[in-house]
Order: sequence, then C-alpha cells, then structure tokens
Amino acid sequence: MGYRRLGKTGLVLSEVSLGGHGSLGLENRIEVLERAAELGMNYLDTNITDECELYGKALGGNRKNWHIGFASWPQKLTEEYEKELSKQRFFNEIDGRLKHYKTDMLDIWRPVGATWGEGQTAIPTMLMVSHRVLDMVVEVFEKVRRQGKIRWLGFSAHNPKLFHRVLNEYPQFSVIIFPYLFLTEELGGNSLLKLAKDKDVGVIGLKPFGAGTTFGIKPSELHGKVDKNAHILVKKMLREPRISAVIPGVNTTEQLEENVKGSYEGDKQLTLKEKEAVRRCAENYHANLTEEYQWLRNWETV
Repeated sequence: MGYRRLGKTGLVLSEVSLGGHGSLGLENRIEVLERAAELGMNYLDTNITDECELYGKALGGNRKNWHIGFASWPQKLTEEYEKELSKQRFFNEIDGRLKHYKTDMLDIWRPVGATWGEGQTAIPTMLMVSHRVLDMVVEVFEKVRRQGKIRWLGFSAHNPKLFHRVLNEYPQFSVIIFPYLFLTEELGGNSLLKLAKDKDVGVIGLKPFGAGTTFGIKPSELHGKVDKNAHILVKKMLREPRISAVIPGVNTTEQLEENVKGSYEGDKQLTLKEKEAVRRCAENYHANLTEEYQWLRNWETV
C-alpha cells in the first residue's frame, strides 16, 4: 500500500482508504475493517450518523492506527438549510461522534456543503454557502480544536465553486473532500487541484467509480460484485500526485482487495489493454449515469 501526506495536516494516509457504506450490517463492517487494516489502510471517512454509530461499534473503541474523519450530518451548509444551523447544534454533533467512536479526539471534521438527496428542493440556494455559515463553522472549529476534540478542519461539497471560496478566504480549512472520478481531468487556468497544492491543503477523492455506474449497473445493484477493472481505475487516479487518497465505496473484502491492487501497481504506466478498459468504463459511466447522479458531471473537470 502506498501512503501520501495530507497537505499541511502532516497526516500520512493510505492512498486507498475506507468510506461509509455500512448497509450490510455490523458483522460485515467488522470484517471489512479488519481486512482493510491488514491491507494497510489507515484512514476512515464517515458521513451520516448511522455510519458513524456502526463503525464506532465495529471498532469497539480500539482506534489502532486509524485516522478518522466525519461530517456533521444531517446539518448541511447551504442557504436552504441555513435557518436550521447553529453553533450549539454543531457542538452537539461533534460530541455525538466522539461518543460513537468512544474517543476524546477525532482527526478531521468536514462539514458538508451542497449535496443531493431527499428533502432538497431549491437547487440554486442548495448550491451556495454564505459567509455567515462559514464564519460559524470556523468559530466552532477553533473552540473544539482548543478543547482537543478535533485536530483539523475539512470541507466537502458537490459544488466545485465553493471550494475556491473556502480555500481563498479561510486558511483554517486544511482538507477538501470531493468527488474525484477516474475520468476527471484538470481544468486549465482555474484548477482546484492547483489551488489546493498552492495552499498546501490535502485532497481526498470520493465516488471514484461514479457511484458504480462505471461498471455498467445501477449503484443499488452493486452489492458484493467485484469488477476486475476497478484496480485499473484506481491505478489511473493515483497517477495524480496532488490527490492524497481515493475512497471507493465497498461492501465486501473482495472489493477492498481489488481496489488496493491499484495502489500496488501505482508506479506502473497503464498498458494499452488497461487504457482500453478505462475507455470502456468511461462509456459505461456516461451511458448509465442515473438521474440522481447527474451532478457528477460537474466533477469531470477540476
């Protein structure tokens, strides 16, 4: 397994790391965590409350060598939800995560900006985050950092423009987490990857397989299936040195093992056969991207 520095945090993460996906229950997550550690993974990123509770039970208070990042779900930093946000709610969410993981300190708090899902009705406002909310987040972070509860502040969102505002105006943010697809290319002249490097901000990529559409099936149909092209796509993504880690969602240990092969082969150029596999996967992605995941097209360039 390869490892990379996460910007100015100084954390060294496994370049293939572990994300949420706990729908198969506690025994499955225990098995996945144990195998992930054996393979050399050391970063766990969770989002919704149920995921944090499940992984907290699976870890049983034993952090071992795991670095942990988490969101403050269900709070979202959007204008549509702004009336529901408060510093006290953020403090409560953070304390709740500490209890889930049976720990006094977690590594990365990453409040969530614009995301897509049930109950979201106004796309224009959902895509924006006000300075008032960002100021509130920074104030909360500074307090919990002094208390020793959180080490680093991150930010995740489904709107590329938000990251430019955050990185240019708020030096307190040390990590950004966003969808980084196997076919993502750098946006010339206004690259988020370049900006993150200039600010020494760590970058973690989510949904590398386009929510599974890359493999020609709906996300809900993935389950325990293993596509032998997955490691090729991971290998391709890891050719980008400004990405600290990629986090493919996994349901089984077999999927973990396939993904990690991409790290083992990361120093090798793609063969002609592998390039052809990437091309076929790109075709699948564009042909099978479901309505609820059309927003992923915004992340084909960064």
